[in-house]
Amino acid sequence: MSEIPAVAVVLTPVASAQALAGLCAMSDVDVHVVPSRSGAVAVVELEPATPPAESDDWDIGELLGGQPDAVPAQADEVAKTLSRLTKAGVVLITSALTQESGFEHGLSGQLTARRYAGGEQGEEVAVGLVLAGADDVVEDVVLGRVRVADVPGHQRSGDLPRWKAARMFAKGLRKPRP
Repeated sequence: MSEIPAVAVVLTPVASAQALAGLCAMSDVDVHVVPSRSGAVAVVELEPATPPAESDDWDIGELLGGQPDAVPAQADEVAKTLSRLTKAGVVLITSALTQESGFEHGLSGQLTARRYAGGEQGEEVAVGLVLAGADDVVEDVVLGRVRVADVPGHQRSGDLPRWKAARMFAKGLRKPRP
């Protein structure tokens, strides 16, 4: 069994990946940004969870996957910030998946989706419906089929100097000329 890197994907209403990367860089939000037909997407590579130290005490929550409503703090902060910056709601999708090997191989784990608006965490939504309406690149990144850095048009907002971020943001907001 191999673990697929855990990621959080924030679906935004920002049409241009350049504009989102510039906005994130100017706001000191370090994320990967990829373009999609349904809007620019911010991707956070999550730190792997450290397994608890072995003890004689056993908690049934371990069997049930811990707290199902828990959102990784790093992903929660990015989603809250982007929902404030974009003045519109965003959807956060988190994944914790493993690749099974052997007779019954495939993916197993958990995907969750949650709305955010005005910097506040909202209700959980059906992740299948969210993925069905999103661009294929979102599903590929969430399921670990492609690394975020390998997506065409990928940019890392933390690598952008402020002057370039401001220029990208302004350029991304302009409408293309006919």
